[in-house]
Amino acid sequence: MKIQTAMIVLCASALGSASAAQNANHFFAERHSMVRGPYVEFAEKVADATDGELTFTVFSGGSLLPPAASLQGLRDGVAQVSYHAGTYTPSELPIANLVGNAAFYNTDPMVMAFASTEFGLTNEAALNEWRENGIVFGGGYSTSEYVMMCNTPVETYEDIQGKRLRMAGGAWSRFAEFVGAVPVSIPSSEMYTGLDTGSLDCAVAAADALDSFSLSDVVTSMNTLAVGNYYSGFEWGYNKAFWQGLPPEQRAVLFDQMAYYLAQHRVAFDADVEQAVSSAVASGMEVFEPDQKLRDELATFVEADEAVLIENARSRGVENPEEILTDYKRIVDRWAELLADVDHTDIEALAELARTEIYDNLDPATYGVE
Repeated sequence: MKIQTAMIVLCASALGSASAAQNANHFFAERHSMVRGPYVEFAEKVADATDGELTFTVFSGGSLLPPAASLQGLRDGVAQVSYHAGTYTPSELPIANLVGNAAFYNTDPMVMAFASTEFGLTNEAALNEWRENGIVFGGGYSTSEYVMMCNTPVETYEDIQGKRLRMAGGAWSRFAEFVGAVPVSIPSSEMYTGLDTGSLDCAVAAADALDSFSLSDVVTSMNTLAVGNYYSGFEWGYNKAFWQGLPPEQRAVLFDQMAYYLAQHRVAFDADVEQAVSSAVASGMEVFEPDQKLRDELATFVEADEAVLIENARSRGVENPEEILTDYKRIVDRWAELLADVDHTDIEALAELARTEIYDNLDPATYGVE
């Protein structure tokens, strides 16, 4: 299946400004929750808040940059702001991949969206990694929990043996091998074809893919085992020269809007998952809870895999992976506590928490200009 691409052009002239629109890149389709709010609406809000002085042309569905090229394209100025999934550039982003592959430590997507944002904005090793790649980290994200969406029943540990699972690489692929399955590392855009042709037995991804990637057409069952969630890389990364050329008041606008859409995309993502699953079940999809053996094997894998994470990071030149993971876990635990009593559907309350706990601690006059 071809992913439909979309381009939303916010013309500066229509806003009464002679400023040229900047390129904003995302490789998901426009209808995806990580695009329609954090990029399409975000661009509109930024233009409004700056009286048309800062506008973005939003390219979605890979129409400007394909997934593997988004980091280089951002660094080279093809885009001024972009989403990037760290799995495509493990050598360039070893620290982002280190923490991203620790995805089983806490699988609460709300916690991980906020924690990945704070980590990327404050951890000195992460900040150095962004600088070395010529970008300014703006904010993180998290998918909803990954589950197994299959064209053959997979309910038990025995069922998963030999099954070909689309995985996001890294720890996910290692988990597949650990439980006797066969990992297949392909982009999300190829999940439909793999399931349709039989080259895949299951796609492991967030369940909104039943709708956003039309997997409900080729999926007959879903196993709800929480196979981590994905947040490596960034939802908003900025070209360094572009960011440093902005006046502080425009950077402050970006901070404010990123805080809001950090919360909004999480609420929308989970709502999309709920709707997609409900619709697929109504159309006949079976939902299986994992058996205890499968749960136990996942727990055993998570404990054992941390040593692999650390060794992989060292092999890519990370000098202090243990310290980085310790700081990462501290931030995750902090957000688990901060969000424990907050309504996870209240966008305004969540956005205010993002502002007060994260973005208000940044100085728009100095952040990203060192």
